[in-house]
Amino acid sequence: MFGIWGANMRKQIVWCAVTSVLLALPVGASAQAASWQEVQVADIESMRDKFIQLARAFDESQYDWRPMAGVRSVQAVLGLAVAEAHMFPTGWGYDPPAIAADGFGPEMERAASLDKAALLDELETSFDFLVAVVRDMPESKRVSDGSYFGREMPVHARIATAMADMHEHLGQLIAYARANEVVPPWSQPVQ
Repeated sequence: MFGIWGANMRKQIVWCAVTSVLLALPVGASAQAASWQEVQVADIESMRDKFIQLARAFDESQYDWRPMAGVRSVQAVLGLAVAEAHMFPTGWGYDPPAIAADGFGPEMERAASLDKAALLDELETSFDFLVAVVRDMPESKRVSDGSYFGREMPVHARIATAMADMHEHLGQLIAYARANEVVPPWSQPVQ
C-alpha cells in the first residue's frame, strides 16, 4: 500500500521505538530513575525559587506595573502564585493553610494586597506548603480518581495540570521582568 515509503517508514518507526526503549534504560546497575512524585516536588521547588528570585529582583515601585489595562500587575501575578500554592491542594482533597482566606478569589486578593516583604514571605511559605502536600502524599491518594476543572483524572495528573498553570504565570512574570529591564537572576551573566 505504501510501496517503498511504507517499508522505510516501518524501519524508521521500529528504529525510533528501539532507540526510545534503550534511552529509557538505566545506565548502570545503581542508576535509579526519579519517581513522578519526586519530579513534581523538584519542579515545584524550582518554581518557588524562581518566583522568589523575580519578586526580589523587581523594585517595589514596579509591583504596580502592568503591560496594559485589564491585565494583572506584577504584584497581582505574585499574589496569584501564592493563592494557587495555597488553594490548588483543595482540589486534591487537602485543606488550605490557616492563613489563607476562604476561597480562591479572596485568597488571591489577600495575597496581592501584601507589600513586597510580606509577599516574599508568603511566596516562600505557600510554596513550602505546596511542596509538603505533594511530597508527603501517599501513592494511594496520588492514583485516586476524581474530577478537576470538569475533567476526570487521577490526583497526580491534577498536580501536573496545576503545575502547568503555575509555569504559565512564571512565564508571565518573566515577560514582565524583561519589559521592565529586570534580568531574571538565574540568567545573569557569570562574572
